[in-house]
Amino acid sequence: MCFLILYSVLFCSYLQGNYLSGLIPSELGNLSSLQNLDISSNSLSGSIPPSIGRLDKLVTFNVSNNFLVGPIPSQGVFSNYTASSFVGNRDLCGKQINVACKDDNGGATPYSESPTSAQVGKRKYSGKLLISASATVGALLLVALMCFWGCFLYKKFGKKESRTLAMDVGGGASIVMFHGDLPYSSKDIIKKLETLTEEDIIGTGGFGTVYKLAMDDGNVFALKRIVKMNEGFDRFFERELEILGSIKHRYLVNLRGYCNSPTSKLLIYDFLAGGSLDEALHERSEQLDWEARLNIIMGAAKGLAYLHHDCSPRIIHRDIKSSNILLDSNLEARVSDFGLAKLLEDEESHITTIVAGTFGYLAPEYMASGRATEKTDVYSFGVLVLEVISGKRPTDASFIEKGLNIVGWLNFLITENREREILDPNCEGVQAESLDSLLSVAIQCVCSNPEDRPTMHRVVQLVESEVMTPCPSDFYDSNSD
Repeated sequence: MCFLILYSVLFCSYLQGNYLSGLIPSELGNLSSLQNLDISSNSLSGSIPPSIGRLDKLVTFNVSNNFLVGPIPSQGVFSNYTASSFVGNRDLCGKQINVACKDDNGGATPYSESPTSAQVGKRKYSGKLLISASATVGALLLVALMCFWGCFLYKKFGKKESRTLAMDVGGGASIVMFHGDLPYSSKDIIKKLETLTEEDIIGTGGFGTVYKLAMDDGNVFALKRIVKMNEGFDRFFERELEILGSIKHRYLVNLRGYCNSPTSKLLIYDFLAGGSLDEALHERSEQLDWEARLNIIMGAAKGLAYLHHDCSPRIIHRDIKSSNILLDSNLEARVSDFGLAKLLEDEESHITTIVAGTFGYLAPEYMASGRATEKTDVYSFGVLVLEVISGKRPTDASFIEKGLNIVGWLNFLITENREREILDPNCEGVQAESLDSLLSVAIQCVCSNPEDRPTMHRVVQLVESEVMTPCPSDFYDSNSD
């Protein structure tokens, strides 16, 4: 089942972390208005289509953390990109990453294109990933995603050669610390940044590659790298970062400071040892019990409610998903990547043409109009709750093959009075009343009409009063008569 979205003009496509598989179609080269393309942290394979090189308006390009192979094209806009656009692909070669390509006999060859890559791409591409384009209307038909699901994002690629990332943070770099709470000099931090290698990559968030930054005193931070977008980006970026740096909350990931370098912005966050909720649900053998899942939902709800109702200015997240909910060592949840979606918008544009976020979590009206509101975040949160209850990703193969997503699957179960079957069978300690109440909250959050969805403040109230303190009852006993 493929999902197709149509826009008259596509300026930006952010599809990072969407579990895409298959090949990158050469038709992307027909999207003449495309300015930003991020398909990092997926399971894409094959070669990089040379046709993308003719997108002369393309400012940012990121295919890092996939399974791409072969030569990186050198013509056109490809000459503008550095190694950071391609890291995490074990078998790429080219001058951008300073890795010589080899011929059939194992000898080094000049950086060039594979003559058969496009042909191989067409054969493998069919039925997996569709992004079709229309040049006749001067725009696009566009994007998307997955015909078959089932590939997990591999975040570790085994042993690989350690290469420095050439951060270019030395000349003209400066460190800004919020509230003076980093006990290091700018010189100390810059020195550490310049020693980072590919082995320090711990993932890719919604808006950039994330590195683990270990200081000499044992403190560890998470470093998110955002590539500079345009000439006017610096002033806008610094103003927004000052706002984000002033936000402190128990259930938000703390922004400690940032490094302003000539080629990119490096955001310094607290490092959370528990990893992401996505990892806890889908990549670990030890399963979260019901109490842990409820506490995570409660923490995420409080963090998002703070952004919506108590922040000044209020913040719409736009990319609520399990990989953006981070956990500390006690499995307490914190919302990450808040406020970053706005950094990717064109400050001077009067038309929003960016749909940030991850397919499966996006509200229908947001996908149709590109306009984000607090209620589109509420929808994404409802999807997140269903993911936590079921242990299945929003576009899991078990219902995607039937033309459904997780919301459609729940609706189907409700029509047959089987909604409790959504529960993850590996989850222990479940209470029937608690499950029913949480499903009720999720159902309200994913209402098709945005006006019928509760606010996040109301969600917090419902979870606290009806989900966290239900009348005690064993789930399995409630199903046995």
